[in-house]
Amino acid sequence: MTTDATTVKWPAWEDAAFYQQEPAEMYASIAAQRQAAPVYWYEPPGYPTGLWVLSKWEHQRFAGSHPELFSSRSGFAIGDASDPSTVIHQLPEWAQEKIRDGNLSPAETRSAIAHGKLSMGDPKFESLMISDPPRHGQIRSILMKALRPSLVRSLKPRIAEIADEFIGEIEPGDEVDFVTTVGRVPAALMTELIGVPRDMRERFIEMASAQMQAITIDPNRDPAEAQRINKLVEEFHSYCGELLADRRDHGGEEDDLTSIIARSEYDGGPVPHGMAISFIHTFVNAGETTRALLGFVAKALAEHPEQRRLLAERPELVSNAIEETLRCYPLNWSGCRTATQDVEVGGQLIHRDDYVLMAYASANRDEDVWDRPDEFDVTRPFDKDHQSFGYGEHSCPGALLVRTDVGIIVERLLVRFPDWELTSEPQRWANPFLQGLGTVPMRFYS
Repeated sequence: MTTDATTVKWPAWEDAAFYQQEPAEMYASIAAQRQAAPVYWYEPPGYPTGLWVLSKWEHQRFAGSHPELFSSRSGFAIGDASDPSTVIHQLPEWAQEKIRDGNLSPAETRSAIAHGKLSMGDPKFESLMISDPPRHGQIRSILMKALRPSLVRSLKPRIAEIADEFIGEIEPGDEVDFVTTVGRVPAALMTELIGVPRDMRERFIEMASAQMQAITIDPNRDPAEAQRINKLVEEFHSYCGELLADRRDHGGEEDDLTSIIARSEYDGGPVPHGMAISFIHTFVNAGETTRALLGFVAKALAEHPEQRRLLAERPELVSNAIEETLRCYPLNWSGCRTATQDVEVGGQLIHRDDYVLMAYASANRDEDVWDRPDEFDVTRPFDKDHQSFGYGEHSCPGALLVRTDVGIIVERLLVRFPDWELTSEPQRWANPFLQGLGTVPMRFYS
């Protein structure tokens, strides 16, 4: 599809309302910008400085492949470039003081915002999301020890067992909300892996979701809502601290993910408290990512029944259908980096310390990479990967678990219910960083 860039308004990447409009309108806007200006300087209203937008697949792969040119230390999301006065109340006291003292460059201000929202109150906190090699590799290695491929493979029977349990609760022909039925499988699995008791599952997920909201800086967030989120985040940190203390007191004898972190070492000693909690949150986030992806798979296959029937006949295409869903319905719209030196991309000179936004939602529909980019096709070849899990150093550490989890659940669902339909329009939520589905009303037929 070629869009007339003169008649379509270009994306407002910082505005939540842009992502909440009809997807066809949003993607027409993104396509117009990509075709007219693949690399362009964008100045968000109300932001102190502008940023570069990389819309093409090849340009994003270049940035993701060169952390020495594009650093993560000075912000990873568009909200990190907000006017500090609009988000300072969402940050811990030490970050507020640093910003109020002034004399910070735009890159240093972004770093203070990004570090502050991730730090859990600890100014010495080191985060996977805002680190570069070689430190990034050291931190990531601890996390990947817990999410190692052999562990993921060993979970397959348990994933199938939990999936069958929840799917078995659905009566053919009854209207159900997919999110609160089948969508509960990932949370059940992940909380079990973390070591959270069954009766704490829902509260734990609520607290962890607040942690995700807290790190998604939003200049328009109501102060009362920010206070509610911060209270839940404090509870989350306290509860995770108790879990870790229990595992350390018992020598990490359990096999759950928390015990693996409790047993791990960093710089010759135990994993620092804040970092250990951030790892637990990463595990939870993998479960929430899985739930969001599952919802979009179910929605897409309801809207394309011929594709669903094809999957029922050819289950070997399920993994491909997952990739196609990720391409068409990215859970994460974009990621940001800061140029470490002057560098040319797509004929544009990006200067040192300039902020760069990699628009994943745009690259996933790049006409130079994808044939019929706006069509959903479970048979689509993936000679080139989509950008929905990022690329390079900061690719999603839980991607293998997410893919495995969703694949097994969809396969079990198709065996039990080869036919399903939407009973009303799903409720989608979106902010400038993430999207998901609040409800997906459905009927299943055997």
